[in-house]
Amino acid sequence: MSKTCPHFILLLLLLIGDICAEDWPVVRGNEAATGVAASPLADDLELSWKYTSEDSAFEATPVIVAGVVYIGDADGTFYAVDLASGEAKWTQKFEDAGFVAAAAVNGDALFVCDYNGMVRRLSITSGEQAWEFDAETEVYAGPSFSGENVLITTEGGVLFCVKAADGKEIWRFTIEAPLRCSPIVVNGRALLAGCDGKLHAVDVSTGKEVTSLAIDGPTGSTPAIVEGVAYFGGESGLFQAIDVPADDDMKLVWKYKDPRRGQGIRSAAAVNNDVVIYGSQGKAVYCLTRASGERKWQLTDRARIESSPVIAGDRAVVATASGKLLLVNIADGEKVWDYDAGGGFQSSPAVVDGHLVIGNDDGTLYCFGPKK
Repeated sequence: MSKTCPHFILLLLLLIGDICAEDWPVVRGNEAATGVAASPLADDLELSWKYTSEDSAFEATPVIVAGVVYIGDADGTFYAVDLASGEAKWTQKFEDAGFVAAAAVNGDALFVCDYNGMVRRLSITSGEQAWEFDAETEVYAGPSFSGENVLITTEGGVLFCVKAADGKEIWRFTIEAPLRCSPIVVNGRALLAGCDGKLHAVDVSTGKEVTSLAIDGPTGSTPAIVEGVAYFGGESGLFQAIDVPADDDMKLVWKYKDPRRGQGIRSAAAVNNDVVIYGSQGKAVYCLTRASGERKWQLTDRARIESSPVIAGDRAVVATASGKLLLVNIADGEKVWDYDAGGGFQSSPAVVDGHLVIGNDDGTLYCFGPKK
Protein backbone atom coordinates (compact mmCIF):
# COMPACT_ATOMS: atom_id res chain seq x y z
CA MET A 1 0.00 0.00 0.00
CA SER A 2 1.45 3.34 -1.05
CA LYS A 3 1.95 6.18 1.36
CA THR A 4 0.60 9.67 0.69
CA CYS A 5 2.87 12.64 1.25
CA PRO A 6 1.62 14.65 4.26
CA HIS A 7 2.49 17.90 2.48
CA PHE A 8 0.20 16.87 -0.39
CA ILE A 9 -2.62 16.14 2.06
CA LEU A 10 -2.17 19.56 3.66
CA LEU A 11 -2.21 21.25 0.26
CA LEU A 12 -5.35 19.34 -0.72
CA LEU A 13 -7.14 20.37 2.48
CA LEU A 14 -6.19 24.00 1.90
CA LEU A 15 -7.53 23.84 -1.65
CA ILE A 16 -10.80 22.27 -0.51
CA GLY A 17 -11.18 24.98 2.13
CA ASP A 18 -10.55 27.65 -0.48
CA ILE A 19 -13.22 26.24 -2.79
CA CYS A 20 -15.91 26.87 -0.14
CA ALA A 21 -14.34 30.03 1.27
CA GLU A 22 -16.97 32.31 -0.26
CA ASP A 23 -20.74 32.30 -0.52
CA TRP A 24 -23.41 34.32 -2.33
CA PRO A 25 -26.38 33.45 -0.08
CA VAL A 26 -28.82 36.22 -1.06
CA VAL A 27 -29.72 37.99 -4.29
CA ARG A 28 -27.09 40.77 -4.08
CA GLY A 29 -24.46 38.68 -2.37
CA ASN A 30 -24.68 40.07 1.17
CA GLU A 31 -27.12 41.57 3.65
CA ALA A 32 -26.23 45.12 2.57
CA ALA A 33 -27.12 44.26 -1.07
CA THR A 34 -23.91 45.83 -2.41
CA GLY A 35 -23.39 43.35 -5.26
CA VAL A 36 -19.66 43.13 -4.48
CA ALA A 37 -17.85 39.80 -4.74
CA ALA A 38 -15.22 38.73 -2.22
CA SER A 39 -12.75 37.77 -4.95
CA PRO A 40 -11.83 39.12 -8.40
CA LEU A 41 -12.45 37.54 -11.78
CA ALA A 42 -9.76 36.70 -14.31
CA ASP A 43 -9.72 38.74 -17.51
CA ASP A 44 -9.56 35.56 -19.63
CA LEU A 45 -12.72 33.84 -18.45
CA GLU A 46 -13.87 30.74 -20.26
CA LEU A 47 -17.04 28.65 -20.12
CA SER A 48 -16.73 26.05 -17.37
CA TRP A 49 -20.12 24.39 -17.88
CA LYS A 50 -23.74 24.88 -18.93
CA TYR A 51 -26.82 23.39 -17.30
CA THR A 52 -30.04 23.39 -19.30
CA SER A 53 -33.65 23.52 -18.20
CA GLU A 54 -35.57 22.19 -21.19
CA ASP A 55 -38.36 24.40 -22.52
CA SER A 56 -38.10 26.86 -19.64
CA ALA A 57 -36.19 29.98 -18.58
CA PHE A 58 -33.88 31.09 -15.81
CA GLU A 59 -34.98 34.60 -14.85
CA ALA A 60 -34.04 34.41 -11.17
CA THR A 61 -30.57 35.24 -9.86
CA PRO A 62 -28.65 32.21 -8.55
CA VAL A 63 -27.43 32.00 -4.98
CA ILE A 64 -24.36 29.96 -4.10
CA VAL A 65 -23.45 28.38 -0.77
CA ALA A 66 -20.72 25.83 0.05
CA GLY A 67 -20.06 25.08 -3.61
CA VAL A 68 -23.69 24.54 -4.63
CA VAL A 69 -25.74 26.78 -6.94
CA TYR A 70 -29.44 27.15 -6.08
CA ILE A 71 -31.88 28.48 -8.67
CA GLY A 72 -35.46 27.95 -9.83
CA ASP A 73 -36.84 28.13 -13.36
CA ALA A 74 -39.93 29.88 -14.70
CA ASP A 75 -41.92 26.63 -14.84
CA GLY A 76 -41.67 25.60 -11.21
CA THR A 77 -38.60 23.38 -10.97
CA PHE A 78 -35.93 24.22 -8.43
CA TYR A 79 -32.33 23.05 -8.89
CA ALA A 80 -29.26 22.48 -6.74
CA VAL A 81 -26.25 22.34 -9.10
CA ASP A 82 -22.67 21.55 -8.17
CA LEU A 83 -20.48 24.60 -8.80
CA ALA A 84 -17.41 22.53 -9.68
CA SER A 85 -19.00 20.10 -12.15
CA GLY A 86 -22.29 21.64 -13.29
CA GLU A 87 -24.15 18.45 -12.38
CA ALA A 88 -27.48 18.51 -10.54
CA LYS A 89 -27.33 17.41 -6.92
CA TRP A 90 -31.12 17.44 -6.68
CA THR A 91 -34.18 18.92 -8.37
CA GLN A 92 -37.64 19.58 -6.96
CA LYS A 93 -40.74 20.20 -9.06
CA PHE A 94 -43.62 22.32 -7.71
CA GLU A 95 -47.00 22.38 -9.44
CA ASP A 96 -48.58 25.72 -10.39
CA ALA A 97 -45.34 27.54 -9.60
CA GLY A 98 -42.63 29.57 -11.30
CA PHE A 99 -39.51 31.17 -9.91
CA VAL A 100 -38.40 34.64 -10.99
CA ALA A 101 -37.08 35.78 -7.60
CA ALA A 102 -33.76 34.68 -6.13
CA ALA A 103 -33.77 32.24 -3.23
CA ALA A 104 -31.99 32.92 0.07
CA VAL A 105 -29.96 30.57 2.26
CA ASN A 106 -29.64 30.74 6.03
CA GLY A 107 -27.85 27.83 7.72
CA ASP A 108 -29.29 24.56 6.41
CA ALA A 109 -32.47 26.21 5.16
CA LEU A 110 -33.30 27.42 1.65
CA PHE A 111 -36.15 29.92 1.28
CA VAL A 112 -37.80 30.16 -2.15
CA CYS A 113 -40.68 32.34 -3.37
CA ASP A 114 -42.72 31.80 -6.52
CA TYR A 115 -44.66 34.26 -8.64
CA ASN A 116 -47.95 32.86 -7.34
CA GLY A 117 -47.04 34.04 -3.86
CA MET A 118 -46.03 30.76 -2.22
CA VAL A 119 -43.03 30.95 0.10
CA ARG A 120 -41.34 27.66 0.95
CA ARG A 121 -38.59 26.49 3.26
CA LEU A 122 -36.56 23.66 1.71
CA SER A 123 -33.64 21.57 2.88
CA ILE A 124 -30.44 22.65 1.13
CA THR A 125 -29.28 19.02 1.00
CA SER A 126 -32.38 17.39 -0.48
CA GLY A 127 -34.91 20.02 -1.51
CA GLU A 128 -37.46 18.51 0.89
CA GLN A 129 -40.11 21.03 1.93
CA ALA A 130 -40.45 21.90 5.63
CA TRP A 131 -43.31 24.41 5.34
CA GLU A 132 -45.07 26.79 2.97
CA PHE A 133 -46.61 30.22 3.47
CA ASP A 134 -49.12 31.94 1.19
CA ALA A 135 -48.09 35.57 0.60
CA GLU A 136 -51.33 36.05 -1.40
CA THR A 137 -49.86 37.84 -4.44
CA GLU A 138 -46.85 37.50 -6.71
CA VAL A 139 -43.31 37.67 -5.31
CA TYR A 140 -40.68 39.17 -7.63
CA ALA A 141 -37.86 39.90 -5.16
CA GLY A 142 -35.58 37.65 -3.14
CA PRO A 143 -36.22 37.32 0.60
CA SER A 144 -33.91 38.62 3.30
CA PHE A 145 -33.41 37.93 6.99
CA SER A 146 -33.87 39.70 10.30
CA GLY A 147 -32.59 37.55 13.13
CA GLU A 148 -34.68 34.36 13.22
CA ASN A 149 -37.24 35.78 10.77
CA VAL A 150 -37.66 35.99 7.00
CA LEU A 151 -38.77 39.18 5.22
CA ILE A 152 -40.71 38.95 1.93
CA THR A 153 -42.13 41.69 -0.32
CA THR A 154 -45.06 41.18 -2.70
CA GLU A 155 -46.73 42.67 -5.74
CA GLY A 156 -49.69 43.40 -3.46
CA GLY A 157 -47.58 45.98 -1.62
CA VAL A 158 -47.08 43.88 1.51
CA LEU A 159 -43.90 43.29 3.50
CA PHE A 160 -44.34 40.03 5.44
CA CYS A 161 -42.27 39.00 8.42
CA VAL A 162 -42.52 35.24 9.08
CA LYS A 163 -40.74 32.86 11.41
CA ALA A 164 -37.95 30.98 9.68
CA ALA A 165 -38.57 27.94 11.88
CA ASP A 166 -42.23 27.31 11.04
CA GLY A 167 -43.42 29.92 8.52
CA LYS A 168 -45.90 31.56 10.89
CA GLU A 169 -46.71 35.20 10.15
CA ILE A 170 -45.42 37.64 12.77
CA TRP A 171 -46.53 40.91 11.20
CA ARG A 172 -47.25 42.61 7.89
CA PHE A 173 -46.73 46.14 6.60
CA THR A 174 -48.67 47.44 3.59
CA ILE A 175 -48.36 50.28 1.09
CA GLU A 176 -50.81 51.21 -1.68
CA ALA A 177 -48.50 50.11 -4.50
CA PRO A 178 -46.38 47.08 -5.45
CA LEU A 179 -43.15 46.22 -3.63
CA ARG A 180 -40.62 44.75 -6.07
CA CYS A 181 -37.41 45.29 -4.11
CA SER A 182 -35.80 43.00 -1.57
CA PRO A 183 -36.10 44.42 1.97
CA ILE A 184 -32.70 45.54 3.30
CA VAL A 185 -32.24 45.80 7.07
CA VAL A 186 -30.33 48.82 8.42
CA ASN A 187 -30.26 49.90 12.08
CA GLY A 188 -33.14 47.59 12.94
CA ARG A 189 -35.28 48.85 10.08
CA ALA A 190 -36.29 47.29 6.79
CA LEU A 191 -35.73 49.72 3.91
CA LEU A 192 -38.27 49.48 1.09
CA ALA A 193 -38.02 51.44 -2.15
CA GLY A 194 -41.63 51.36 -3.28
CA CYS A 195 -43.68 51.80 -6.41
CA ASP A 196 -45.52 54.52 -4.46
CA GLY A 197 -42.52 56.83 -4.92
CA LYS A 198 -41.33 56.61 -1.33
CA LEU A 199 -38.44 55.09 0.60
CA HIS A 200 -39.95 53.46 3.68
CA ALA A 201 -38.20 52.51 6.92
CA VAL A 202 -40.08 49.83 8.87
CA ASP A 203 -39.19 48.69 12.39
CA VAL A 204 -38.39 44.97 12.05
CA SER A 205 -39.50 44.20 15.61
CA THR A 206 -42.99 45.70 15.31
CA GLY A 207 -43.77 46.06 11.59
CA LYS A 208 -44.58 49.74 12.10
CA GLU A 209 -43.29 52.44 9.77
CA VAL A 210 -40.73 54.69 11.42
CA THR A 211 -40.33 57.21 8.61
CA SER A 212 -40.50 57.65 4.84
CA LEU A 213 -39.04 59.95 2.21
CA ALA A 214 -40.31 60.92 -1.25
CA ILE A 215 -37.94 59.63 -3.94
CA ASP A 216 -39.17 61.30 -7.15
CA GLY A 217 -41.31 58.50 -8.55
CA PRO A 218 -41.84 54.75 -8.35
CA THR A 219 -39.07 52.16 -8.21
CA GLY A 220 -38.62 48.42 -7.80
CA SER A 221 -34.86 48.60 -7.34
CA THR A 222 -33.27 47.10 -4.23
CA PRO A 223 -31.16 49.70 -2.37
CA ALA A 224 -27.46 48.99 -1.77
CA ILE A 225 -26.21 50.18 1.62
CA VAL A 226 -22.67 51.47 2.21
CA GLU A 227 -21.73 53.42 5.35
CA GLY A 228 -25.35 54.23 6.17
CA VAL A 229 -26.25 55.53 2.72
CA ALA A 230 -28.78 53.83 0.39
CA TYR A 231 -28.06 53.86 -3.36
CA PHE A 232 -30.79 53.09 -5.92
CA GLY A 233 -32.46 54.29 -9.11
CA GLY A 234 -36.07 54.62 -10.24
CA GLU A 235 -38.47 54.65 -13.17
CA SER A 236 -37.82 58.35 -13.80
CA GLY A 237 -34.19 57.60 -14.64
CA LEU A 238 -33.02 59.39 -11.51
CA PHE A 239 -30.35 57.70 -9.38
CA GLN A 240 -30.16 58.78 -5.72
CA ALA A 241 -28.00 58.44 -2.64
CA ILE A 242 -30.09 58.74 0.55
CA ASP A 243 -28.62 59.02 4.03
CA VAL A 244 -30.43 56.58 6.35
CA PRO A 245 -29.14 57.34 9.89
CA ALA A 246 -30.26 55.63 13.09
CA ASP A 247 -32.66 58.50 13.82
CA ASP A 248 -35.69 59.37 11.69
CA ASP A 249 -34.10 62.02 9.49
CA MET A 250 -33.52 60.43 6.06
CA LYS A 251 -32.21 62.95 3.54
CA LEU A 252 -30.86 63.21 0.02
CA VAL A 253 -27.04 63.15 -0.28
CA TRP A 254 -26.81 63.50 -4.06
CA LYS A 255 -28.68 62.60 -7.24
CA TYR A 256 -27.72 61.94 -10.85
CA LYS A 257 -29.73 61.75 -14.08
CA ASP A 258 -28.43 61.35 -17.59
CA PRO A 259 -29.55 64.51 -19.44
CA ARG A 260 -29.86 62.58 -22.72
CA ARG A 261 -31.30 59.26 -21.58
CA GLY A 262 -34.29 59.51 -19.27
CA GLN A 263 -35.37 55.86 -19.34
CA GLY A 264 -36.00 54.02 -16.10
CA ILE A 265 -33.59 52.11 -13.88
CA ARG A 266 -34.96 48.66 -12.99
CA SER A 267 -31.86 46.90 -11.71
CA ALA A 268 -29.94 47.22 -8.46
CA ALA A 269 -26.60 49.02 -8.29
CA ALA A 270 -23.23 47.51 -7.36
CA VAL A 271 -21.52 49.76 -4.82
CA ASN A 272 -18.09 49.57 -3.19
CA ASN A 273 -16.17 52.17 -1.18
CA ASP A 274 -15.31 54.18 -4.29
CA VAL A 275 -17.89 53.78 -7.05
CA VAL A 276 -21.53 53.08 -7.91
CA ILE A 277 -22.27 51.05 -11.05
CA TYR A 278 -25.76 50.52 -12.49
CA GLY A 279 -27.53 49.89 -15.78
CA SER A 280 -30.66 51.41 -17.28
CA GLN A 281 -33.48 50.82 -19.74
CA GLY A 282 -31.72 53.48 -21.82
CA LYS A 283 -29.17 50.85 -22.96
CA ALA A 284 -26.35 52.29 -20.89
CA VAL A 285 -24.16 51.41 -17.92
CA TYR A 286 -23.00 54.18 -15.57
CA CYS A 287 -20.13 54.46 -13.14
CA LEU A 288 -20.45 57.27 -10.58
CA THR A 289 -18.14 58.40 -7.81
CA ARG A 290 -19.75 57.17 -4.59
CA ALA A 291 -18.95 60.25 -2.53
CA SER A 292 -20.31 62.87 -4.93
CA GLY A 293 -22.39 61.17 -7.63
CA GLU A 294 -20.13 62.59 -10.34
CA ARG A 295 -20.08 60.46 -13.48
CA LYS A 296 -16.76 58.71 -14.12
CA TRP A 297 -17.78 56.98 -17.34
CA GLN A 298 -20.72 55.71 -19.34
CA LEU A 299 -20.86 52.58 -21.51
CA THR A 300 -23.61 52.32 -24.12
CA ASP A 301 -24.99 49.14 -25.70
CA ARG A 302 -27.68 48.14 -28.16
CA ALA A 303 -29.82 46.44 -25.52
CA ARG A 304 -31.45 47.33 -22.21
CA ILE A 305 -29.72 46.54 -18.93
CA GLU A 306 -32.21 44.73 -16.71
CA SER A 307 -29.68 42.52 -14.94
CA SER A 308 -27.94 44.03 -11.89
CA PRO A 309 -24.15 44.52 -12.27
CA VAL A 310 -21.60 42.97 -9.93
CA ILE A 311 -18.24 44.36 -8.83
CA ALA A 312 -15.42 41.79 -8.66
CA GLY A 313 -12.05 43.29 -7.81
CA ASP A 314 -11.29 46.09 -10.26
CA ARG A 315 -13.78 44.78 -12.82
CA ALA A 316 -17.55 45.05 -13.20
CA VAL A 317 -19.74 42.29 -14.66
CA VAL A 318 -22.59 43.54 -16.86
CA ALA A 319 -25.26 41.41 -18.56
CA THR A 320 -27.62 42.74 -21.24
CA ALA A 321 -31.16 41.92 -22.34
CA SER A 322 -29.75 40.68 -25.65
CA GLY A 323 -27.67 37.97 -23.98
CA LYS A 324 -24.25 39.62 -23.82
CA LEU A 325 -21.91 39.30 -20.86
CA LEU A 326 -19.28 42.00 -20.40
CA LEU A 327 -16.32 42.34 -18.07
CA VAL A 328 -15.51 46.04 -17.74
CA ASN A 329 -12.53 47.84 -16.25
CA ILE A 330 -13.86 50.01 -13.40
CA ALA A 331 -11.12 52.61 -13.80
CA ASP A 332 -12.07 53.66 -17.34
CA GLY A 333 -15.08 51.63 -18.53
CA GLU A 334 -13.11 49.68 -21.13
CA LYS A 335 -14.29 46.18 -22.00
CA VAL A 336 -11.73 43.51 -21.18
CA TRP A 337 -13.84 40.40 -21.99
CA ASP A 338 -17.20 39.57 -23.52
CA TYR A 339 -19.38 36.58 -24.31
CA ASP A 340 -22.45 36.44 -26.55
CA ALA A 341 -24.84 33.85 -25.12
CA GLY A 342 -27.89 34.84 -27.15
CA GLY A 343 -31.26 34.74 -25.47
CA GLY A 344 -31.36 37.43 -22.80
CA PHE A 345 -30.26 38.10 -19.25
CA GLN A 346 -32.83 39.19 -16.67
CA SER A 347 -31.02 37.11 -14.09
CA SER A 348 -28.13 38.88 -12.37
CA PRO A 349 -24.65 37.38 -11.91
CA ALA A 350 -23.41 35.68 -8.76
CA VAL A 351 -19.62 35.60 -8.31
CA VAL A 352 -17.89 33.14 -6.00
CA ASP A 353 -14.23 32.06 -5.86
CA GLY A 354 -13.41 33.50 -9.28
CA HIS A 355 -16.44 31.89 -10.95
CA LEU A 356 -19.34 33.77 -12.53
CA VAL A 357 -22.75 32.07 -12.58
CA ILE A 358 -25.81 33.49 -14.36
CA GLY A 359 -29.09 32.21 -15.79
CA ASN A 360 -30.40 32.96 -19.28
CA ASP A 361 -34.03 33.26 -20.34
CA ASP A 362 -33.41 30.55 -22.96
CA GLY A 363 -33.19 28.03 -20.10
CA THR A 364 -29.40 27.85 -19.78
CA LEU A 365 -27.46 28.29 -16.56
CA TYR A 366 -23.87 29.38 -17.29
CA CYS A 367 -20.72 29.11 -15.22
CA PHE A 368 -17.51 30.88 -16.28
CA GLY A 369 -14.11 30.53 -14.65
CA PRO A 370 -10.44 31.27 -15.35
CA LYS A 371 -8.80 29.51 -18.28
CA LYS A 372 -7.19 26.24 -17.26
